[in-house]
Amino acid sequence: MKQNLCSYILLFSFISLFWACGDEVENLIEVKGDTVFDTVVNAALPNARILEYKVENAPTVIYSAINDSTRTITVYLPHYYALGFIDPVISLPAGASISPDDEALVPVFGEDPFVYTVSAPGEADVQYTVLPVVQQPEIILEELSTREDTTVIGFPGGALFIKGENFIPDVQVTKTFAIDENENALEIPPAPSTETDARSNAFIYLTATVGDNFPEGLYWLEVRAYALTARMQYPVYFKKR
Repeated sequence: MKQNLCSYILLFSFISLFWACGDEVENLIEVKGDTVFDTVVNAALPNARILEYKVENAPTVIYSAINDSTRTITVYLPHYYALGFIDPVISLPAGASISPDDEALVPVFGEDPFVYTVSAPGEADVQYTVLPVVQQPEIILEELSTREDTTVIGFPGGALFIKGENFIPDVQVTKTFAIDENENALEIPPAPSTETDARSNAFIYLTATVGDNFPEGLYWLEVRAYALTARMQYPVYFKKR
C-alpha cells in the first residue's frame, strides 16, 4: 500500500509539472526586435583598367576573360581558326589610355609575354599581360612502322601518306618533318591535294618530294599543327632511288 501511495504521488507531480509548462507555452509573447539598417558604400572603381578585350580577326568575335586581381587577359582560341596573331578591340573607361593601343597585333606564339600599360589621370599605371590559350585536341598519328618492321620510303618523288586524327587542314599551319637520330629536322613538302584530302578524310597526305640533299637513313616523322606536335614512335627509312 505504501508503494502504491508513492506511485500516485509521483504521477500527480508529473501531471502538475506538465500543466505548468503548458501554461507557460500558452502565455509566451513574441517580441520583435527593431529592424537594423546597414548602408553599403560603393567604392569608386579605378579608371586605369580594361573594361573589355575582344578578338575580331576570327570568323566569330572572341571575348576574353579579364582578371583585375592578377592583371591578366586570358584569350581562348579555338585551334581551327589557326590564328597567328590577335587583332584586338579594347574598351577603356573614359579618360584612360593604353599602350600599345589596339592597333598593335598580339602574337599568339610570341617568345615574350605581351604586356599592356593602362594609364588614367591621378592614378598609378596598371599593366595587363595577355595569356593566349589554344583549345586544341591531341594530334594522333597512325604508325607506318612497327618494332619489327621498318617501312622504307623511296625518294625523290615517292609518295608518303600520313594518317591520323585532329589535323588542321591548312598546309600553312600543319607541317611534317623528318627528324634524324641527331634531332635535325627536315621539312617534307606537301602534295598539291593535301589540303583537300585532309578536309574530306580527316587525315593529311604528304609527299616525300625531297631533293638529293636529303640524307638517306632512319627518320622519325613528326607533325606540327598550330600549337601541338606529335611524333611517331617507330622510324621509317628514307632510301634514295
